[in-house]
Amino acid sequence: DIYGFEIFEVNAFEQLCINYVNEKLQQLFISQTLESEQEGYRREGLSWQNIKFFNNQVVCDLIEDPKQHGIFPLLDEQCAIARLSDLELIERYNSEHSRNPHYIASRVRGPNFGILHYAGKVEYDVTLFFDANVDTFFNDLQDGMEHSSNAFVREVFLDTRSKETKLKRPPSTSQQFRTQVADLLKKLDGCNPHYIRCIKPNEHKQPLAVNKELVAEQVRYLGLVENLSVRRQGFCYSQPYAPFIKRYSFLSESTWPAPAAHSSRKAAVDLLTTAGLGVRDPNNKNELIPFEEDSQTLGCFSLGRNKIFLRHPQALSALEILREERIPVIVNIIENAWRRYKNRIALNVFQAASKQLFSSYDAVWKNCQDRRKRVPGASNKEHVAKIYANWETVSAKLLNVNNSRLVKNLKTEEELNSVVFMQSFVLARTQRREFLKLKRAQIVFSKRYRGLKTRKQLANDMWRACKVALLGVRTEFERYLGKKKRRRDSLDRSYQGDYIGVNKYPAYASILQAHTEGRGSKAGSGRGQKEKLLFLDTVEKVNERWAHQTRVLMISESRVFNLKADKIQQPKERRVFELARLSGVAMSTQPDNYLIFRVKGEIDLMVQVSQKTEVVQALRARMQKGYGRELAVEFSDELDFYAAKGKQLKVKFAFDRSMKDSEWSKVDRHTMLVKVGIV
Repeated sequence: DIYGFEIFEVNAFEQLCINYVNEKLQQLFISQTLESEQEGYRREGLSWQNIKFFNNQVVCDLIEDPKQHGIFPLLDEQCAIARLSDLELIERYNSEHSRNPHYIASRVRGPNFGILHYAGKVEYDVTLFFDANVDTFFNDLQDGMEHSSNAFVREVFLDTRSKETKLKRPPSTSQQFRTQVADLLKKLDGCNPHYIRCIKPNEHKQPLAVNKELVAEQVRYLGLVENLSVRRQGFCYSQPYAPFIKRYSFLSESTWPAPAAHSSRKAAVDLLTTAGLGVRDPNNKNELIPFEEDSQTLGCFSLGRNKIFLRHPQALSALEILREERIPVIVNIIENAWRRYKNRIALNVFQAASKQLFSSYDAVWKNCQDRRKRVPGASNKEHVAKIYANWETVSAKLLNVNNSRLVKNLKTEEELNSVVFMQSFVLARTQRREFLKLKRAQIVFSKRYRGLKTRKQLANDMWRACKVALLGVRTEFERYLGKKKRRRDSLDRSYQGDYIGVNKYPAYASILQAHTEGRGSKAGSGRGQKEKLLFLDTVEKVNERWAHQTRVLMISESRVFNLKADKIQQPKERRVFELARLSGVAMSTQPDNYLIFRVKGEIDLMVQVSQKTEVVQALRARMQKGYGRELAVEFSDELDFYAAKGKQLKVKFAFDRSMKDSEWSKVDRHTMLVKVGIV
């Protein structure tokens, strides 16, 4: 955004610095676009009519040039002699630059002057110029801070300057600013910049409002008119001769595969003047406009000292289209040459192998003939062994059956057959699963359909009795578990009770028997009766720090056991409480697996168990039968959890439609959040 001038009602030292930077950037743009492009045409020896444009170097010299007593140098001079009068500074400006057409002296006596920038007139107020330009941090303050008793202050104000530098006057703000601007321009000058023109449509920052006068003024001040003139009069494409020939050489027989001309310039001319090479006429697609030097047609090109120039973009587009059409032909030529080269190498290898093979075979065959003719020395064992050893080596190397193309093809076919077999097996297994699903669904549908037909054939009294019985079971179920959402996979689940196998691991039966015998001895009945196991499975127990620990939950007719089993065959008791002390259970309304046991006079037990419905139903039936009371079931999405060490914690449940399962997170030390998805 080069057009970044600041023009306020009161323009101070900061606005002068900002506008100075924009003047320097505009000068860089002029030198890199307008001047450099025109100079490049003249340097190449092309006939070029110079395009005039406003060069704002005079404005930059007015601000920064010390030889012309510029704005910044005069300000530094006044600061150096400690004459800090605003009116005196204005008088010096007026006396030095009154004849400069870009300097505007104020008509009234006051601390004001104006500069005619390339973007317009700006009036500046020098009231605070001295304060902004002078660095008031003196050396004695620097020395005092450097010898501070605070180590941090000493490190911050550590002066690394040499003695000679300390004796010099510190640079002013304008000097530092000009140095930084010079460094910036030096970096930009070494780059290849691309400009994006920012045009301000209006002064009020309103959408869809365009001030034509303001836009035209910016276009005029940014030098876009001169830039377009240079572009229109100039050439759209320029390239040194060697890269140009390298890219388009295969479009002509005179330059492919090697140029016939003695110079790159002559080769470029021969390339463009090849018969059949030209630009399609936009008015008549069948007519071809040939390339001509310094003509007024679409095929115009010019020759410089080191570069070739194309004036119209249609010419460059035509060359690129012809190049794209020619590339497949060149690729085919290269491919055929490479294949011929590979075939020649293979033929040489085959001829050498054939010669070696036949020479070894001829030696064996000749030895056989010589032995038949009783030629002296033909039956020498060492000579015969050497001949046959050479034959066996050569034949094993060149006549190996495993290297034949037939065996390789068979091996490839076998590998392909294996892949096809695996694919068919996976596909058949997938289809078999789908078929079994449909088969099970058909069985369920048939059962329900036959039941419906049977119920419709019943008498009215019997039908009403069946309906009352069904509704009674449903009402009984909904009374204590109807408030909780169920998972799809738990609706038709059969209850097993023992999911670990107490017969397989006798340690669990021993723990249960020990507590049963203890209860029997206390009751005075000798040996205790064997209790029935209601539930046994692996669960996750939640402690007071919200850690989920793997445990085994075992429920008998009189007790609930929390067992630790790092090895499933070696359980250890962690907690045991009697069912008589169980006051109730608590769970959320969401389809999660968390269950809290409320125990009278003790802390709660919180577990995550997938068979929660089975556990609650078993406990409810046992409490009704063995203790004659109803099991209290609490449903809430915000449950209290009385944990160890007297901590009263809280568990919150929330539904999250984006999830496919449930996950827990620790909100703080006293709260855990469980998010439940669609299950």
